[in-house]
This record gives sequence, C-alpha cells and structure tokens, in this order.
Amino acid sequence: MRSLPATLPILFVCEISFLLGHGLIMTLLGVRMSLEGFPSHMAGLLMSSFSLGFVLGSYLLEKRIRSVGHIRVFAACAGLLAVTAMLHGLWVNPWAWLAWRLVGGVATAGMLMVMESWVSGESTNANRGQVLGLYMIISTMSLAGGQWMLNFGDPSGPALFSVVGMLFALSLVPLSIHRIHGPRQALDIQPRKIRLKALFERAPVGLVGAFTAGMMAQAFFAMTPFYGQEIGLTTGETARFMAITTMVALFAQWGLGRLSDRIDRRKVILGMAMVMTVSGAIVSLVARLDFLVLLLVACFHTAMLHTLYSLSLAHTNDWLEPGEVVAANAKLMIWYGIGSIIGPFSASLVMQLVGPDGLWLFLGSVSLALGLFVMVRLSTRHGESGEVEQEPFVAVPALETPHFAELDPRLEPAQMALNFEHDVAESAPAVSMGAAWDQKNAP
Repeated sequence: MRSLPATLPILFVCEISFLLGHGLIMTLLGVRMSLEGFPSHMAGLLMSSFSLGFVLGSYLLEKRIRSVGHIRVFAACAGLLAVTAMLHGLWVNPWAWLAWRLVGGVATAGMLMVMESWVSGESTNANRGQVLGLYMIISTMSLAGGQWMLNFGDPSGPALFSVVGMLFALSLVPLSIHRIHGPRQALDIQPRKIRLKALFERAPVGLVGAFTAGMMAQAFFAMTPFYGQEIGLTTGETARFMAITTMVALFAQWGLGRLSDRIDRRKVILGMAMVMTVSGAIVSLVARLDFLVLLLVACFHTAMLHTLYSLSLAHTNDWLEPGEVVAANAKLMIWYGIGSIIGPFSASLVMQLVGPDGLWLFLGSVSLALGLFVMVRLSTRHGESGEVEQEPFVAVPALETPHFAELDPRLEPAQMALNFEHDVAESAPAVSMGAAWDQKNAP
C-alpha cells in the first residue's frame, strides 16, 4: 500500500464500506421477502429492477461525472443509497421496494463508475496489476463480509436496513475529511469499432458466455437468500452460505484463469458448464440432508458461476485486435446486463412452479444449454478456427461498470477511454434497455 498513490487507500476504504452495505442488503432483501410471505417472483423482480437501474445508471451518470466531478456524484449516489436502504425498513411493500431497488441500481452504478475510473486514473503501467489485485480482493471480501453481517440483527425488523444505510453513508467520510484531487484525465483517443455481428463471428462462446453469466450470477444473488429461508435454513446459515459461496470466487478465478492460459478457454468453459449442471442437480437432492454437504456442493457450483464472465471476457479478448478490446468488452457487458435483467425473474418463475429447488433446476438448465452450445462450437471450425495466442487471464469482480476495463493491466493508456454515447443501437437493436450498456472508450 505504501507504494501506491496516496488517494488509493482512501478510495479502498470507501469501497469497503460501500460493498459491505451492498452485500448485506442483497442477502437481507431475499430473507426478508421470504419472512414476509412475498411470492418468489417478487424476489426475482427485485433483482431484475436493480439490474435495470444499474444498466441505466451506467449510461446516465457518465455525463454527470464529467460535468460536476467524481466526488459530487459519489456523494449524491451514496446519499441516495442510504435513503433507499432505510426506506426498505420503513415501508415494507414489494412494489415500493421495486422502486427503491431501481434507484439503488442507478446509484450503485454511479458509485462504482466513480471508484473504477478514479482508481484507474491514479494507477500507472508499473502498478496497474497490483492495483487490480487489491481491488479484486477488497471487492470480493467486502461483498462476502456484508452478507455475513446478516447475523448482526433480526432480519424481520428495520435495524439491519438502518445498518445498511449507515454503511453507505460512512463510505462518504474518507473522501470528505481528506483534501484530495480527482483522477487524472487522459487524452481523447477513439479506439477501433467492432460490430456485434463481427464479435459473434469471432468469439460466439464469449458473447453467449457473458449473457449466460449475467442470467446465472444475478439469479443466484437474488434468489438464494429466499431459497435458504424456504428450505428451512436459519438466518445464520443463510448468511454463512452466501458469504462462503461468494468468497470461493476469489480462489476459483485464480485457479481456472491459470488453467485457461494453458489450454483452449472454450474447453475450460465447457468443463465449468458441466460441473455447474451436475452440481445443480446434486444440490436439489442434498439440500435438506445436511447444511455442510449443501455448502460443499454449492461451492463447486458458485466457483464456476462467478468465474464464467471473466473466462468469457478473456476468451473474447483473445480474438481481438488491441484497439478493439474496450469497445468489445462494452458490448459483452451489454449482454451480461440483459442476462442479469432476465435471469432473476426467470428463476423466480421456475421456483414458483416447482418450489424452492427450482432455483437449482434453472441454474443447471442454463449451464447445460451453455455446455451444449460450446460443444457445438468445438465441433465446427467456423468463426473460431485455428490457433490463437491467448492473452494472460485477468480476473473480474462480481460487480463492475464499463470503467473497469480501464484497470486491465494488459491495455495501454491510449486504448482506455469510455464514450458512453457511441452506437448504442448498433449493439442491441432489439433490446433498448440493454443497449444503454453499449459503451466505447475515450479517456
């Protein structure tokens, strides 16, 4: 930490407080909705609403950051998150919660954009890899720690929502008591465009994998706390389950990433899909037998699930020219965003039809479909034929905005700049709410 610019430790402290609150409210909402007797589809709608807000925030708040500065946008978003968190406890109504989560998604995107662009602006080529590693560790551990904080109070009352609001408000303090400058600004350099059709022709597994990752990851975060309550887990067991299954991603990304640097990444993704399919089926059988067995099997599943987007991104980058990387990554994020809107509600509908185990039926079915698609791609030479020199794997956190591409240590500064207004309709013409995530980079 001593070798880093002075502003980065301050930002990391802000990140810890913010993600502790985010991790806690994600788990708390699912548990509370089950305790209140809300139908499962409302829990799915809640995360879909958050994801929609996140997509919109990634597009709408970019101009505000440029016009009023990072600190003001961060303060405004933290204030909104604190207020909406406490409103959940004051007014327990599923339709009101949908509105709060939509606003919360917008504000969460704003805070992450500020942190990611600021951390990137204060990094150099010499320390970018170190900064990315710290950012990943802090992000994962804070998210898991927030889920563990469910043990700190009674989820049936308003106290934990107040704790969430306090954590969001406290994320403002480090920025407020230090005299620090905003991130350095880069030069406006336009990277090369890449059309969605061309991207799919080069790396279809990467694009489909990103969409699938959005469906599965957000369905898991949205519905697992609800699922835990429905199968009889205690609040403490639900908190431990969420925290531990999130933390395994930190180790899984490192191990699977190293493996994917040595063999065809599509084969790694295929293996991951098969593991998720089998483990999803097993979880449905062992869920009510023993908590430790449930946790062990679920960790195999989530280790793959939380790594899928990173592997899909890395595979796509292997087939790009250097100037195309950030524009292509933004397109992958569009489809991750579309998946994250569709997935939670789809999983909740399956749970409503077949019961709590429908969550794992949904996750297993989606991963099976991905596996079959990869098998088809491996059997054909169209689009991804021949050998390619694979770039080193770079891990990606569970929650990110298009600005995260700026932290990639493989990219030169000249390639790292985001322009959120570039050819939105080109990337996803049929899905306007997902198209908001089509962003290109300008510095």
